[in-house]
Amino acid sequence: MSDTGHGGAITLATSGMALDIISIVPPEETVEDVELPHLGLDDGDHVPYMPADLVEGGELSFVVAVDPDYDAPLRTVQNVTLTYPIPSGMDNGATWIFSGYVKGYAHGELKTSERMEATITVKVAGNITKADASNDP
Repeated sequence: MSDTGHGGAITLATSGMALDIISIVPPEETVEDVELPHLGLDDGDHVPYMPADLVEGGELSFVVAVDPDYDAPLRTVQNVTLTYPIPSGMDNGATWIFSGYVKGYAHGELKTSERMEATITVKVAGNITKADASNDP
């Protein structure tokens, strides 16, 4: 695995994006809990659970250097590609590809002598296709 995040990338297929990415927080996939209580349980028994059928894709967020001319494409569903850094000894980094939409574009504070940053949040709107890091044939 890479020791740093250098080489990580985000691609928004429809709207494009040429911003300097500072950091990336990948989506966290989760499954809801379904309670299975029933009248046969005794006092003191733990509530039984099972996982729900559907997986929540979560949200991808990333911090970028502010470009005052960039207009985030809110609500536009498009293909999103998250590319991980290339691990040592490999030719390609792992990728996650999914449909999603920009849900939020928040500018941070404007401070003297500091880089202006913004956070972009993308909602995962479909299945995530994951490809492991690989070597070119």
